[in-house]
Amino acid sequence: MGMMRSLCILAAGATIGGALFIAYRISQETGKSVPEALSDVPAEVQRLCSDLKGRAGQAVDQGREACRAKEAEMNERLRGTTEAQ
Repeated sequence: MGMMRSLCILAAGATIGGALFIAYRISQETGKSVPEALSDVPAEVQRLCSDLKGRAGQAVDQGREACRAKEAEMNERLRGTTEAQ
C-alpha cells in the first residue's frame, strides 16, 4: 500500500514538474510569465507528441529499410557461398 502511494506521489510530482518546465520554456520563448504560459502547455504537449510520433514513424521506416537491405545482402552472400561449393 505504501509503495503504491509513493509511486502515485512520484507520478504526480513528475507531471507537475514537467508542466512547469514546459511553461517555463514557453515563457522564455514568448516573453509571457510562467503563470500565463501554463495555459499554453496542453497545446505544446500535443505538438511535442505529434512531433515524437512523426520521428518514431521515420525511425521505424528507416529501420525497416536497413533491415531489408541487410537481409538482401546476407541472401546475396549466402547464394555466393552456395554457388562456390
